[in-house]
This record gives sequence, C-alpha cells and structure tokens, in this order.
Amino acid sequence: MVSEKRQPTLAMKREAAQQRDRTQYGAKRDMILKAAGPVLERNGFDGTTMDAIAKEAGLDRATLYYYFADKGTIFREAMHDGLAELVARLEEVAASGDPPEVRLRNSMRALMRSFEHHYPQLYIYLRSGDSASIIDEHLNRELIASGRRYEDLIEQVVRDGIKQGVFKTSLPPKVFAKAITGMLNWTSRWWVPGGVLDADDVADGMADTILNGVMVR
Repeated sequence: MVSEKRQPTLAMKREAAQQRDRTQYGAKRDMILKAAGPVLERNGFDGTTMDAIAKEAGLDRATLYYYFADKGTIFREAMHDGLAELVARLEEVAASGDPPEVRLRNSMRALMRSFEHHYPQLYIYLRSGDSASIIDEHLNRELIASGRRYEDLIEQVVRDGIKQGVFKTSLPPKVFAKAITGMLNWTSRWWVPGGVLDADDVADGMADTILNGVMVR
C-alpha cells in the first residue's frame, strides 16, 4: 500500500524559504515588521488586522501569512528584535572604556535610537496594557531579563561616576538609575520620530539636564 505524500504546510514552506535564501527572506521580514509599526500606532493591537498590515506593506494576505502566522507573531518578533538591539547597544557602550559622563550620555542615546528604530512597538509595550494578552511566557521572560540588564547597565555607569568622584548625588545609585530610565521610558508618552527633535536631540537634552545636576565641578 502506497502512502499519500504529505503536503507541505505553510509553516514548512516558511522554514524552507528561510533556509533557501536567508538574506532575501530576512529583508522581506524586516520590511513587514517596519510596515506593521504605523498600523499598530494608529489602531492599537486589538484594532490591527493582518489585512491592514498587508496593505501597508504593499503585499497580499497570502504573502504576509507566508512570513508570519498572525499579528501576535509580528508584534512579538518586533519586540524581540527591539530588545535585542537595545541591550546590545548598551553593552557596547559599557565596554567602551569611556569616562562615566560620556558613557551615560551614550547610553541615553543608545536607548533613544533603539526606541526610534523600533517605533512604535517598544513604545506600545511601555505605555499600554493592550499588548499583555499576546506576550507569551518566552517573551515575558525576555522582557524581564532585558529590563533588568538595561537598568543594571545604567546603574553601573552611575556607580562608576560616583566612585571616580565625577558624579555627586544624594540618591542611592539604584534609585538614581531608575530616575534616568524612568525619564527615558516616559518619552513613550510624548515623543514621535520625524518631529522637531530626533532621538539624539532628546537624549542629549536629557543628558545635559542630568549631568548639569550631578557633575562635580
């Protein structure tokens, strides 16, 4: 008895495409993630549809489903990419060996550039609870770990500055670091890329404000 040949599923085709041409597949994937941003910003997660994302990307629905199973997958992939880039940028600054005041400014620039590059997905997570329903256990663990690492790296800059006699503050280093990260995270409430201030303008303005208050003269 000859068994029927199993037809490839969409997931199997997606995996085959990834293996066949990673560069082209990755470029199309990134384009879709970028196109999803404005749709999510306009409609929120609950109001976003795969049809709307496909239209924004200039694709048909079939092509969109070829790359992503659903809108939740798109959002989670965008979050993963954003978190990975954010932490990598901060790690690079931390390893630079620059003076604490330079590392603090560059850390703030790194954060704002990541927020800009992955706009609005990271901001949607920071300011809204409507994404909580599609954050799975794996992404939740990643969010927690990335958030801790983000704060730890900022705190280390503060500790180095105090130890070297460059910074002076009455706040404990951990609290001071939380004040900095809170200021940066709050930009999700008011900053939009493409306006009068770009990511570096915001970061530098905030860094000037902080450093003018804590630098030992």
